[in-house]
Amino acid sequence: MSDKIHNKQKNKKNVYDIQGGEQKFMKKSTKKVLNVAASAAMLAGIAPVAGIVAPTAAHASGSFDVYNVPTLSTGSANSIQLGRVKVNVDQYTLDGTTKELTVTLPQGFEFASDFENTTANTAGVNGFQLVDTGGANVTANVYKIGTSNKSAKIVFNGSNGTDDTGLFLNLNNIKATGPNTGDVNLTFSASTASGLPTGNVKVATVVSSGQVALEANDTQSSSDDFNFTLKVTESVAASLKTGNALKFKLPSGFEWNAVGTFTPLYGDLTSADLTTSVDGDTLTIAATNTAALSSTASSFNLDLSFSVEDEDKAKEGDITATVSGNSSANVSSLVVGSYGQYGGGVTVASPSTVIAGQDEQQLGDIVVKESVAGSFIAGRTVTLQLPEGARWQSVYEDGTDVTGTTGSIDTANGLGQPNITYTGTDGRTLRMTFPAGSVNNSNNNAGSITLKDVEVAVQPGFTGDLNVAVAGSQGLTGTVKVATATPSLTLSASDATYSASIGSDSANIGNLTLKEGAAGALTDDDNGLVEVLLPAGVTFGSVPTVSVTSGDLTIRNVSIDTYNNSATQGVLRFYVDSESTTASTIAINGVNLRIDRTVPQGNIVAKVQGDAAANTAYHGFGDVTQTWKDSYRYATQATIATIGTQAPGAETNAVTAIYTIGSTSYKVNGETRTAEVAPYVENGRTYLPVRYVAEALGVTPANILFDKATSMVTLIKGDRVVQLKLKTNQLTINGSTINMDVKAVTKANRTVLPIAWVGKALDATVMYDAAAKTVTVNSK
Repeated sequence: MSDKIHNKQKNKKNVYDIQGGEQKFMKKSTKKVLNVAASAAMLAGIAPVAGIVAPTAAHASGSFDVYNVPTLSTGSANSIQLGRVKVNVDQYTLDGTTKELTVTLPQGFEFASDFENTTANTAGVNGFQLVDTGGANVTANVYKIGTSNKSAKIVFNGSNGTDDTGLFLNLNNIKATGPNTGDVNLTFSASTASGLPTGNVKVATVVSSGQVALEANDTQSSSDDFNFTLKVTESVAASLKTGNALKFKLPSGFEWNAVGTFTPLYGDLTSADLTTSVDGDTLTIAATNTAALSSTASSFNLDLSFSVEDEDKAKEGDITATVSGNSSANVSSLVVGSYGQYGGGVTVASPSTVIAGQDEQQLGDIVVKESVAGSFIAGRTVTLQLPEGARWQSVYEDGTDVTGTTGSIDTANGLGQPNITYTGTDGRTLRMTFPAGSVNNSNNNAGSITLKDVEVAVQPGFTGDLNVAVAGSQGLTGTVKVATATPSLTLSASDATYSASIGSDSANIGNLTLKEGAAGALTDDDNGLVEVLLPAGVTFGSVPTVSVTSGDLTIRNVSIDTYNNSATQGVLRFYVDSESTTASTIAINGVNLRIDRTVPQGNIVAKVQGDAAANTAYHGFGDVTQTWKDSYRYATQATIATIGTQAPGAETNAVTAIYTIGSTSYKVNGETRTAEVAPYVENGRTYLPVRYVAEALGVTPANILFDKATSMVTLIKGDRVVQLKLKTNQLTINGSTINMDVKAVTKANRTVLPIAWVGKALDATVMYDAAAKTVTVNSK
């Protein structure tokens, strides 16, 4: 290919914060420290936990570290533990002069009792404990400010010119007098000339009442029994209160089994502190008695299981338990599993856009998924059949005997990779077979297989949804849209109603316009040829001006000629020199036509073909794409003018027959006739009655023969002898046998074929109008 760009184109919620890591404002200080703590041993092995620190003043030189941020409940209490704070004082900040730093508690908190002067290295004084490990050069004292128990003044003396200095505040004996809910922030303030750090530091969070956070972990997808782990976490101590309960109600059709193992995660709640009970679809968890209230925030896991009690009531999909009771929980519902019957489905989350007439067109990811674990059984198959207008890229390139696929195959939840083969004479059906080693036997969750970056080749002129039919012995059915096909280009005329006279040597019909359907739609693959083909009897009188008027496509070598050694069928040729990166427009200006006296009245239809516009009509594995080569060479076509008055004395044997899907009435050169069988559509193909098309095109009844003994239909028109054998796919024309992609069949005792093969057999051009549901057959 060229360098063109193809279109390869569980319920976990908490309302309180769990802090982690360390948050810094200003410079990090980790060297020489003064510790405010009960003893040096209290600090060993304690990792810091980040607090939320407001930006400090611009003059400050230092920072704060917060080592834990507890969650508290509202109400009055003594001996509250707030977070531990480290004050970092940068080197050279202390210069031998006295420097003061004030720390103030927020509304609703105060120090436990009055305190007086507390000297460094003195521990256990009124809950504001100070231990100095900063060295002989620095001392620190703490003083009460006035009569308030809300503020303290820390006085630094000495100098730290050789290193940074640190001060620890262990706020473990604080009195709560009725704090507001929300963040608890200490305020540090100092003179702007001191260089000491200032700002607000978060040391706790207050919640209005004890709340319990709930999570459902390790949930399962099943058709019968379900297991999962319920995680219960208290926001503060005693969140699970005596008399308060949590209730979990399953949806209709499911019932709880016995409660399983209790596993403590942290805190002091034990299994003896809880009462659990099951009543059909309702599970209740409550504290046992007053003594069961936790003294510190606790968390535990509880193994739970439930089963399908009534399959008629159980609904497929997520199983959601409602949460109620008089304990405060962070969620009102919890997904505890997924229910489904054995089977599966095929989905494409993001259908792609592909270009008609090109290969290596990438589809959206195709996901084949079990409804429940273990659905896909070894030896079963899932088939994906493309419509007639597309072929799997592997088959397009190498034929139906190829295995595997382009792109890659991803599997999940215990499924292994399937074997991929192709079926059918044209390889449109991709078959996935599950070998024994690929079956999901070890995972409780439904498995899936994803076909990623799979490519297809698309026939010229195919537009609209590219739908894949799903089938196979696994029992999956339906269709799934994998892409939308856009035309490589469109053709339009500035005056399609221009009426030209038969026999005219100079019909100036105006201008034509070709528009790419997408960037790179016209390719420089192979020779990059684009041909605008006129009908028989019409040629170009002169070379029109051909130019790119928008986009960055470049073209070369514009010429006119007659097509396929015919002196009466004109063609305009040019070549793609460089593909576009922006969809481009080509103007064909000054179109002048010569129309000989054999051309019948009606529309002049121009068709566009060639490697650049309809590449897949000329390439690909022969048996796979033969019908495209025979019948779908045109990327687009359009009426560019009409033939008006027929020249005097002109005679023509041309025939136009128009058939309507579902109707036995048809017209031959405007005359209405009636057939015994109407055209119909089956499996995406349009079938015509061969006899009535043959008669319309001039085959006499005497030359339409049927040999009942051999089931052979013979049509004779001039020097052309066509033979069709019923229930076979063999078409013989003048002794040469062609294998069709379908078999000749009968309907209402009449032989019928898809329109493409009717045209092939009778040497006629066939056009299908999807909007009008008509088929027009023209004799050549």
